[in-house]
Formats: sequence, C-alpha cells, structure tokens
Amino acid sequence: MRTPVSTDPRTTEPRERSPRAFRPTMVLLLFLSASAGILLDASSGHAAEFADYLAAVDQALVKNPNAVPKHALYSCQDRRAFAVRLERRGEDVRAIRSLRFCFNLLGISTAAVDRASAPVDSPARQAAQLEKGREDARREYERALQLEPDPARGLEIYRSCAACHTPEGWGMASGVVPQLAGQHRSVVIKQLADIRAGNRQNRVMLPYASVESIGGAQAIADVAAYIDTLEISVENGHGDGQALALGERLYGEHCARCHGARGEGDAAKQIPRIQSQHYGYLLTQFELIRDGKRLNANPEMTAQIAGFEERETKAVLDWVSRLEPPEELRAPAGWRNPDFASP
Repeated sequence: MRTPVSTDPRTTEPRERSPRAFRPTMVLLLFLSASAGILLDASSGHAAEFADYLAAVDQALVKNPNAVPKHALYSCQDRRAFAVRLERRGEDVRAIRSLRFCFNLLGISTAAVDRASAPVDSPARQAAQLEKGREDARREYERALQLEPDPARGLEIYRSCAACHTPEGWGMASGVVPQLAGQHRSVVIKQLADIRAGNRQNRVMLPYASVESIGGAQAIADVAAYIDTLEISVENGHGDGQALALGERLYGEHCARCHGARGEGDAAKQIPRIQSQHYGYLLTQFELIRDGKRLNANPEMTAQIAGFEERETKAVLDWVSRLEPPEELRAPAGWRNPDFASP
C-alpha cells in the first residue's frame, strides 16, 4: 500500500463554503451592478471591452444557464473579483483574460460580446495553429517531466481537482469523470500539457488546468506525481457483461500490443493505464478517437479502431473495464484518502 502524502496540517484544510444553496442575494446583485457601472465609465477601449465581458459573466452567475456545479460558480466569483482588481490597477489585458476563465467555467460563449468577429481561418492557418499547439504541448511536457516533482505541493493543487475527481481520484462510475488514481505520471503530464495548449479539446477541464489556475510546468509535474500515488479502485463502472469473450479476443488482437496484456499501459511511451477505468469514460474516449475528434490521439490507434462495429466497441471496452491492477496498487476495501481526513 502506498504511503499518503503528509503536509503541514495548517495548510491542508480545503476552503470551506457555506452549506446553503448557491443563491445570489440582493447585496450581490447590487455589488455586481455597481462595479460594472464604475467600469463602464472608463474611457479606454480595453476598459469598455472588459465592461462587456463583466456584464455577461454577472448575468451568467445569476442565471447559471448551464447549471454548472456550485464549486464552479464559487471559482468564477473568485476569478471575477481578481479581474476587477486587475482592471482597477490598469492591467486591462490580464483582467480580460481572467474573465475569459469565467466563461470557460460557466460554459458560456464570448461570441455575443466580442466586438469584432475574427476572420475565418484558412485550412493552412488552421493546420499551422494545430502544429503550434502540438509543439507547445511537447515543450511543456518535456519541461515538466525533467523537473523534480513535489507530491506535497501536488496535493494542494489536487484539492481543487477533488471536487470532481473525488479525494481518492476515483471519478464517477458513470464515466462522466474518469478514474485518475494510479495513472502514470508521464500520462497525466502529457494530457494536462495537451489540454493547456489546445492540443486536446476539453472545455470542462481547461479552466482548472490553465496556467492562471494552477501554475506552470512545475505545477503539472507536482500534481501528476501526487495522482500517481493514489490507490486504484476496482469498484469501477462496467458494461453489461454480455460479450466478454468477444471483448477479450478483440483486446488481444488490437489493444494488448500497446496497452499491455493487463491494461497496464507504458509510462515511457505515455500510454495510459486503462485498468479499472470506467466503462462509460472508455466508451466516450474511444468514440472521440475513432471519429478523429480527439486531437492528441495516436494516429495508429485511430486507424486500428476505425472499423469497429458498435457491438465490438462495447464488448472490448467492457472487457477493458474489468482488467484490474496488481494487488499492491489497489485500494483496500473501505479505503479513503487520509490526506483529506478531518483533523
């Protein structure tokens, strides 16, 4: 069993929020309106643009059109307050970038408030941007992998991740959130670097993985090292179990060469551990890769699975979801992450 990360207990308590439902009060509404009014009086073009962004964020905070969870609303409130402070100090560009973080958190588009529509990119420009994203991701991956990781600092970063991924890193059995526990450090670093560089599109993760949110290459090195220490749950989501023999055969023929006989992956090649991963998450990612919608997918895998029929897809992923890690990596029955235990 792995040793939990220990840190100074004075710094490990997560910020507490009131248990009451998130409901904007009249005081909040008045504050939002007043601060927007102050900024609307500014004369610079950036200030006017900021005011438009601020108004859109304030409206979304009140109406929550995409029903995002409370922790996202709270994060946006914090980011909004920071943006206002930046604007008042005259740091317009940083303030606008800070508010764009809120748009990602709330799942709303900036299109309605952008003052000028960007020209449609040519295929050549799109290809150049894609290549730049890959190069940026590669550079950050290499930097982060060479750094000495600090798992204790990684724990502090992971505390914000735990709201969705759970303190144990087990995600959700439905597959909406993947199991991260025990994932190879190199894989976590690569995926975070890809998301940050736009080389893997993940609107939900982007604001939480951004430099503004967690920091630079050292931050992703640290949080990846912490995730690698977490015990893996074998009580994950499975398929219906109707075609496991077919799934086993398909896995051996198409998947085992890269992902390993037991789904253990390959840290040196950034191939993820897929043991005990939720069936629903595997299915979603399989379809994105097969359909060419996951930009950082291995082209060899995309070609390998292109001809899979629906029955075959479900069978092989059901089989994969039942592959288990070795005993020393598994969470014991009833295990809970001691790093999140109350003092």
